[in-house]
Amino acid sequence: MIENIWGYEPIVPLAVAAAAVFGLGAAIHLIQAIYYRTKFFVAFIVGAFMMTLGYVLRTLSVLHPNNIALYALQNIFILLPPSLYAATLYMTYSRLVVLVDEPQASILRPQMVTNFFVCIDMFSFLATAGGGAMISVEEMAPTGKKLEILGLALQLLSFCLFLAIAIVFRIRIRKTVTEAATKKHGRYSWKTMHSLLMAAAVLIIIRATYRIIEFSETEVFVGTLMRREGYAYVLDAVPMFVLQTMFSVVHAGQVLPRKGEGREKIEGYLGITADR
Repeated sequence: MIENIWGYEPIVPLAVAAAAVFGLGAAIHLIQAIYYRTKFFVAFIVGAFMMTLGYVLRTLSVLHPNNIALYALQNIFILLPPSLYAATLYMTYSRLVVLVDEPQASILRPQMVTNFFVCIDMFSFLATAGGGAMISVEEMAPTGKKLEILGLALQLLSFCLFLAIAIVFRIRIRKTVTEAATKKHGRYSWKTMHSLLMAAAVLIIIRATYRIIEFSETEVFVGTLMRREGYAYVLDAVPMFVLQTMFSVVHAGQVLPRKGEGREKIEGYLGITADR
């Protein structure tokens, strides 16, 4: 019978591999953000490095399977990044809406999108972080578990709403043939990036649903999903790595105009200083 906090024998090479691929992805995103001068990708990059640290801590936790503090820390750093990815996704959506010059087609005005969703994600972030910290204390573990579920539920709600808004926007302008909607500023069209935003929302919805079910099962550290390592990688690590990779292969800097080509107009409309 296995007796450790994991409830099974975790595979060390899996955690090491995850840390390596997320770390490489984070480094690539940092280089791309500097090259394209996309300051609004800062939150995404922080999330990518947090995910890397999460799997580094998971590796250490696997090597010390009875250390509750390490277990709690790796849990926190792996759970939180999607909320940071989200901030950049919202800002990208706002810029695309302004880029095609169809703000009236969005349920939420471009200026409101980021603020509205970031407020929800901020509560999600705090609830998840607080819950993750409390899980390491036996007396507070049940409350911590409820907080984590609350945080994940808010994240799920946020992305369901975001996906609905993105879909409605795409439907409303599917027949738009204005110059702004058809002009291509870089290697990829705005439609390609918009499709990736919707795909990203689906990936985070899948991941949040899995985590909610996982934490809803019986007691802390007990449950079918929590005691099966494969689920954590297939339904969490893989979707987040795919998301991270998508926005590296098709980077916003390859879609949005650069300085002198219309970026100032987009940033000015959103009430912020142009970042290139």
